[in-house]
Amino acid sequence: MTVQGRGRSPRNDRSTISGIRSYRSSPTDIRGGTYRPRRSGGSLRGLLFLGILAAVVLGGAFFFAGPAFRDFARGLARDNPQSMQWGVVADVIKADLGDALTRPAGPDDAPIEFIVGEGDTVSQIARDLAAEGLISDSLVFQYLVVTKDLENKLQTGTFKLDATMTPTQIVDRLQRPPDPPPAKVVLPIREGLRIEQYVAQLQAQQPANVDPAEFYALATDPPARLREDYPWMRVIPEGRSLEGFLGAGVFEIDADIGAEALLRLLLDDWQTTIGDVYLAQAEEQGKDFYVIMTLASLVEKEVVLDEERPLIAGVYQNRLDGKLNGNELLNADPTVIYAKDTMELRKLEITEWPVYVFWTLTGAPSLQDFQVTEDLQGYQTYQVQGLPPGPIASPVARSVEAAITPETASGNVFFVACGEGSHRFATSIREHNNNVAECQG
Repeated sequence: MTVQGRGRSPRNDRSTISGIRSYRSSPTDIRGGTYRPRRSGGSLRGLLFLGILAAVVLGGAFFFAGPAFRDFARGLARDNPQSMQWGVVADVIKADLGDALTRPAGPDDAPIEFIVGEGDTVSQIARDLAAEGLISDSLVFQYLVVTKDLENKLQTGTFKLDATMTPTQIVDRLQRPPDPPPAKVVLPIREGLRIEQYVAQLQAQQPANVDPAEFYALATDPPARLREDYPWMRVIPEGRSLEGFLGAGVFEIDADIGAEALLRLLLDDWQTTIGDVYLAQAEEQGKDFYVIMTLASLVEKEVVLDEERPLIAGVYQNRLDGKLNGNELLNADPTVIYAKDTMELRKLEITEWPVYVFWTLTGAPSLQDFQVTEDLQGYQTYQVQGLPPGPIASPVARSVEAAITPETASGNVFFVACGEGSHRFATSIREHNNNVAECQG
């Protein structure tokens, strides 16, 4: 997998994948633009230093002999790379850098997409290369460019580099045209999916180099590096999957994107659309956000009409508060169906998931009596009180908002589907039975 880098951004910068919501405009991609040679030019401060240096050298000032002069020359070269056009400074820097001028920075041959932008100075490019681990010292790049008078020959754009390249090879590469922009593919992902549906959709659409099995492994057992890169994952208990925390929409992605890069894109989207909006709000109210996301996922699988989301969230919250027969049974159909689907998917090869029909009652006609495996018993909410162990799908922002502020004041503890996506709500079993009779004819 290509890792896109740039000195001013960390190497694991998640913005490297071009992911856009369907209603967003596509970001400008520097990789496909016309490359231009960089312009040279020294600063007034640099010329002043050069003048001072010339006077010192010509005057033979003994103060700068030996180590003192070496330190002075390095500082001068870092602040004013053009000073290395002076032979005495260039000689000191060359001797000081030694084999760093010819030695690769390291053994890692993983390609890094390195961007040279319009207006970047030689010093900035050098710092970026060092920050990415592509050269051992920023002065290496500055020395090679300035002493060979190559500043005007450097190009702008995106270049694939790696740490096994010698400094000279890197300088040579940055003088040639940048890499062409990678091919793009459009990946639409529906809202309200469970992880296995993401995997099934990836196989059905076959975008780029995404390995569905690798994606599934990362999503169900996220490695420590993901938790480190996404601090908000603290809300997900250790050992739990990313169920409920993946984004949705229409994304434009590189055709060569890998499984982890795509997963990060979905995590980024979730953070932007939900995490950044609702996480702090829930915590300010003293609410467990994982609980909020679990309740929101139930709302997501029940609701059709936006205006009913707070009402359905209110019904489940009232049940959790014991307002239905004094217990906390949710009697939530989607949680039992989630367990049923999980049991069925375990019997299938991952390649068979695209043809599996999710979220149906097939095989579970009586949800109250449906038996699930011991590890899934928490999802049998007709038999086990309280919320299920975790989310059953990735809810949209409107469902999360409803879960944070459910409409409980009406005291509703029942609801039944009543045509065209609407529901009827009731506070008593008698009222509910009447609603059922009317809605079901």
